[in-house]
Amino acid sequence: MTGCERVRAAAAGLAAMPPSHPERVAAWDHARSCSGCRRALLEGQRLQALLAEAAPDPLAADPLAGLSQGLAAGLRREARRRAAASALAAGAAFLVLVLLSRQRSRAAADWAAAGSLGAASLALSALASRRARLVSTAAVAAAFLAAALSGVAGPLGALQGLECLAVELAAAGAVLGAGWLALRRGTTSVLPAAAAAAAAAGALAGDAALHLTCAARSALPHLLAFHAAGVVLAAAGAAALWPVLRRVPAGPP
Repeated sequence: MTGCERVRAAAAGLAAMPPSHPERVAAWDHARSCSGCRRALLEGQRLQALLAEAAPDPLAADPLAGLSQGLAAGLRREARRRAAASALAAGAAFLVLVLLSRQRSRAAADWAAAGSLGAASLALSALASRRARLVSTAAVAAAFLAAALSGVAGPLGALQGLECLAVELAAAGAVLGAGWLALRRGTTSVLPAAAAAAAAAGALAGDAALHLTCAARSALPHLLAFHAAGVVLAAAGAAALWPVLRRVPAGPP
């Protein structure tokens, strides 16, 4: 193969070399006196220019970085939406139970207890998905502490206690349902521990309202057996039943 044949066969590759490469320099030195080789080298340069224009943009250092950031942002939005929905449901449950009651205490101590438990319920409802065990423990502790501080010797009030349990379980269901509705179209779901925490925080909102509306709100046996125990029952029931409820189909396929 002659020198011209080698230059013309490798023209595209020579054009892709750095300008100072010895082989490219030698090829252009030869092309000064050979029109055919000069034409081949110029065509090689045009080919390299076309390839450079058609080349795709370089990938980012981490091609999945944008996707992971988008997913993380979506999860944060869902967490905020669920926290807001749960807190609003706890506040609404407290207000509805108090406003619908025909008898409300006027004692400052009862309002102080109700306000403290209500505020705790709102805060714990917002934290239920992120600090599930802490929320459940804090809700139960708050209910028993409020009972110990507010109660004195008195009757058990079993019939009244069943109504109190129903109130707390209804409030627990409202908060748990609000959190579930907030995530229904999202990518995350309510885990059993988080369901127990939401139910406990909701039951605490019911307990707060009962400190103003329950006829036996000053009887320590009643407060312990029904008000505080209602928070425990709501948390335990949600933890046990939630895995079963999640498997129940929402409707016909």
